[in-house]
Order: sequence, then structure tokens, then C-alpha cells
Amino acid sequence: MNKIIIFFLSILLISSCGSNSEKIENQTPQQILGELDKKIQEDENNYELYAERATIFLDQGKLDPAFRDINKAISLKPKDPNLYVILSDIYFVLGNKENSLSSLKKAASLDLKNPVPLIKLSEIYLMTKEYDKAHLYADRAISLNINASKPYYYKGIAFLETFDTSQAILNLKIAANLDTNSFAPNMQLGVLYYENDDSIAELYLKKALNVQPSNASAIYYLAMLYQQNAEFDKALETYSELYDNEKSAKRAYYNSGYIYLVELQDFDKAELMFKTAVKMDPTFVDALYNLGRVYKAMGNESLARSYYDSTLLVLPNYPLAVQGLNRLDN
Repeated sequence: MNKIIIFFLSILLISSCGSNSEKIENQTPQQILGELDKKIQEDENNYELYAERATIFLDQGKLDPAFRDINKAISLKPKDPNLYVILSDIYFVLGNKENSLSSLKKAASLDLKNPVPLIKLSEIYLMTKEYDKAHLYADRAISLNINASKPYYYKGIAFLETFDTSQAILNLKIAANLDTNSFAPNMQLGVLYYENDDSIAELYLKKALNVQPSNASAIYYLAMLYQQNAEFDKALETYSELYDNEKSAKRAYYNSGYIYLVELQDFDKAELMFKTAVKMDPTFVDALYNLGRVYKAMGNESLARSYYDSTLLVLPNYPLAVQGLNRLDN
């Protein structure tokens, strides 16, 4: 079975350097930048102010000023490992993998007891599919902080990508247990158990939703789990949470229509769901075809034929539509 792997990046979740500036709640980034500009004018040798401003510029995608500020901070405090972590983030966004890695290795060498650069090294090597190195740096991070969740998560994903599902599950469970507010390991466990038709998937998907209640992927998988387990009322209720989601609504309406058509034989509601899906995407082949099935079940063979024909206009020789037309002809 091809495993669905959900890998959530944390490269840009930049560690704060502990700036002396006081952030006022609800300030916009521009307001914070204005305050930092004033403080830098008053204290131009305060490296923490430059580092904080660099992180804000990076968050805004303003890489040139971010790069200038972090280099200024490093010139003022060349042995602060946190500065090289931020520099690594900037290089990473610029697509310069080698400099990103070297900056993290510099950070690690400056503070041998700091797991943060090691965790980020593991993440980058995981992204580049250098799994041995991903494990190496994750293990080094764990040796410094056995309660750190992320290295176990990265090891879990690395094992998953190399088809060692049992070790993947073990490490993902450790990650989830160490950080109960972590979305990614719970979500990945939910997907894995869903793929294996294991009802424990519900537990992990709900844990993921406790962290991110509006996450469309978690809601969708939970709805599919209910559908898979023939809990159709729960499935329909859960799919309905996605009807206003721009990216997920089409598939949620389609799956709801399928339940109404195949499982509940409520053809009027099935028609409504499939039509809504087609309105969102007129080339949605599966929805067009199933509208043909709905009208065939209603006894309206003329409309059934029309939708089978429409399906074939979008996808010529689509086997199910061809079979539907053949059934009408016979």
C-alpha cells in the first residue's frame, strides 16, 4: 500500500533570540518594525534588536533586509548560536541548502548542548531524502533532550518513507505523547490507521482536531473514516463542515452524494450534492457520471444519458460512462 505521508515543515518557525524589545499585544508587524527602528537608532549595537527585525522581515518575505540585519547581528555577537539558526532559515528560503546546513552546523558547534540546530538539520535532511543523516541528527537531538517531540516525528516520517511502518508508528506515537498539543504526529497516525482500516484512527484524528479544529484535512479524513465504517450520519455531518471550505468542498459534496446514492438511496439529496459538486467544477468526471446514475435510479433515462454523454465529453472513453450508456441501450 502506498502510504500517504503528511510532512509539516517547521523551518520558518524561527526561534526567538530573546529580544529586549517589549512586544505589545495586537501590534501589526509594521508597528513592531517601527518600534524596532526607533530602538536600533537609540542602541545601534544591540544585536538582539537586529535579530528580531530580521525574523520579521523573513516572515514578510523581505529577504534582503532580513539578510542584512542578521549579518549585522552576527558581526556584533559572532558566537551566539541562535543567530546562525536564523541565518539558516534565510538561506533555506533562498534555496541555498548548503549554506543553510553549514549555518546550522555552525550553530551546533557553538552550543554543544542545544538540540535546536540538530532538529533543524534532521528536518532538512528528511526533506532532501537523506534518511541516514536525518536519523543521525534526530538521534543526536534526542540525546540532548529526550523529551523533544520533533526529532521523533522526523524519525517517524523517515521510517515511513523507507517503508518501515512499525518503527514509523512507534516514533510518531512517542512524538504525539511528548507534545499533546502537536498536530502533525496525531494527524499522520490518524491517516496511517485509516489506511489500515483501524478504528483507532478516530482517536488520533480527533486529537489532531483538538489542536487545529478547522483543519480541512483532518475533518475530511474523519468523515471518510465514518463513511468507511458505515457510520453514515456521522460521515454526512462531518462532511458538512467542509461545505464552505474552498479547497475541500467539492470532494465533500461528492462524497456526501455518494452516501445518499449508494448507501441511503436518497436520490433527491444525492442529486443536490452531485449538482453542487459539478457547479464548483464542471469537469468533475465522477460527479457527472454519478448524476447519470442518480437519474437512472429515478427512472429518468433521458437525463441519465445526457450526463453519461457529458462525462464522455470531459473524459472520452471513461469506462463507467460507456457501461452506463450500454445499460441504457440494452
